[in-house]
Formats: sequence, C-alpha cells, structure tokens
Amino acid sequence: MTYEEIKKNMPEEYESRKKDKLRYRYPRGESYLDVIQRLEPVIIELERQRAPVVVVSHQAVLRALYAYFADRPLKEIPHIEMPLHTIIEIQMGVTGVQEKRYKLMD
Repeated sequence: MTYEEIKKNMPEEYESRKKDKLRYRYPRGESYLDVIQRLEPVIIELERQRAPVVVVSHQAVLRALYAYFADRPLKEIPHIEMPLHTIIEIQMGVTGVQEKRYKLMD
C-alpha cells in the first residue's frame, strides 16, 4: 500500500506512525528499533571488514546502518534522506565519516 492508501484505509495506523516513526510497528511488521536490533550482528561483521563492502537493502535498513556509521542520533534515523537509485560511499576517517553520493538515474 502507498502512504496515501494507508491514510485513507487505515487512518489510525497512519496517525500512529506519524506520531512516532522510530517506535511505530506496522501490523505484522517491524519498527525502526526492531530493525536496529536485528542489524547488530551485521554491524559487528561490517566493522571487521578491511575491504570495501557494498550494501543493497531497503531504506529503513540503510538509514539504520548510515546512522550508526555516521554517529547520528537515534531519533533522526527515520528522517535520514536515503534517495533511491543512489550509491552512498562512506569512509571512516580521522575526522569522522566522509561521504560521497553518486546518482545513478535522474
């Protein structure tokens, strides 16, 4: 369903999500907090890697991973811009995360 369809057909769910995107869980779905918890072992494995890693995933997962490596606050995770058709290269440096974005399609 699109967000407009959810707003029309499930207004209580739409409003609940709007109030707290970080903790809101769709029926039979996951919240951002659930995703973050599920990613913990993945993050540990990513931190061990010395060669470049490519991650292809859903926006919620990408937001959570990006927030972790960019040291962004928990409350910002659902609102991090994660554009479609874009490669986001992040490198850990002495001064923090350095980022480059490559748009694949217009």
